[in-house]
Amino acid sequence: MKTAAVIGTGSMLGRQLASRLRKRGIKVLTAGRTGRDDIFLDLGKAELGSCDGLRADVIFHCAAAFADDSLKGLKDNFDVNAQGALTAGALAERLEATIFVYAGSAFSAPGPGVDMTKIGAYGLTKAIGEQVLGWIMERQQARFCSLRFSQIYDTDGVCCHHQPWFGRIIAYASRGEDIRMPPSLGPRNFLHVEDAADLMIRAAMVPEAKDVMDVVHPESLTCQDIATIAYNVFACGGNVVAAPEKTPFREIHFADGRPAFGRLGLAPAIDMRGGIAMIKAAGTAQAFGPMDIT
Repeated sequence: MKTAAVIGTGSMLGRQLASRLRKRGIKVLTAGRTGRDDIFLDLGKAELGSCDGLRADVIFHCAAAFADDSLKGLKDNFDVNAQGALTAGALAERLEATIFVYAGSAFSAPGPGVDMTKIGAYGLTKAIGEQVLGWIMERQQARFCSLRFSQIYDTDGVCCHHQPWFGRIIAYASRGEDIRMPPSLGPRNFLHVEDAADLMIRAAMVPEAKDVMDVVHPESLTCQDIATIAYNVFACGGNVVAAPEKTPFREIHFADGRPAFGRLGLAPAIDMRGGIAMIKAAGTAQAFGPMDIT
């Protein structure tokens, strides 16, 4: 891999991925909606700018819409995540890429015996986009790999927009304030963005990485478990207080990630305690929140 195109370099994952690729000496072409991008690409509007003279060995797709489950939210998600796959496929064709690595979602897999109507608009539209891209890449004779990531977090607090409860846990624990939390009906699964980026790069390099792969951290924890770890790491005081009157954290199905790590020859290096310790060491806890829990 000498040149890689990254769709969504403004995203938390895309930014980390581009940085790590450059550190490896790989040329990065950015594809996005800003005037600073090498290639103009608007997935939601199906717009693709000129690619004249540009080539890439690999396409990394990190862009997504995260709207809600209303009909408007479904349309917004569909435009970017599902229909936008056509424009992403056109980019791969113009750049003559032979490998396409997609940042899929664990929320596209509802679990054994659960039909697709039970999942959210985000997971549904990501699954459709995944299928469309697989179909396109097969006809372009390119290797396609979708890594279905669990919930991704970072050290700088960018994740708070999509992972608000994780942000709130860090905010309260780092300030030594009590946090009132609803009960959990099942565990959560978080993957640090650095691990996610490394696994995407690995997927581009390993021929065995193809089709859909479940990338789920070996460590699953309830939100209460995560909060307990955070309070222990920051050691600023405060406690987790049960709030049984609050709506419980719903149960989510997360697949077994071990087969994917075996095929990739790489597993996550950062566990939850280590990830929270990275936040403390970086001094970025103030970027986490919001502080709006009563």
